[in-house]
Amino acid sequence: IGAAIFALSMAGFVAYAYLLMLSEWSPIVLQLSVMMIVGGILGVISWIGYTMATTRPSSSLVYFDPAAAFSPPPPAHGGPQGGGGTGAGGAAEDPSGPGEDRPAGAAPPGARPPAAGDP
Repeated sequence: IGAAIFALSMAGFVAYAYLLMLSEWSPIVLQLSVMMIVGGILGVISWIGYTMATTRPSSSLVYFDPAAAFSPPPPAHGGPQGGGGTGAGGAAEDPSGPGEDRPAGAAPPGARPPAAGDP
């Protein structure tokens, strides 16, 4: 069936090329071609508009919450071994959050290692 589709499409192209280039029907073939292309494009656009106008919104849509998307994730583990704390007492809050098991003064995960010339 694939070979038949291929052969018919090639024969259709040859017939279209002959009618467009070599026959006295060239102007009408060109006009009909342009009309079908424009009609097809505008038909697809009108179908999209009709579908958008007549389709009810789904009640199961998931709405994007920017506040939740950009908030830090919860710590991987909590409890007393992580240090935790409320951040009170004048100390600067650790940007990685409570529950991180690393020595004081250590760089947070993902930090750039110091270069050779850095102080």
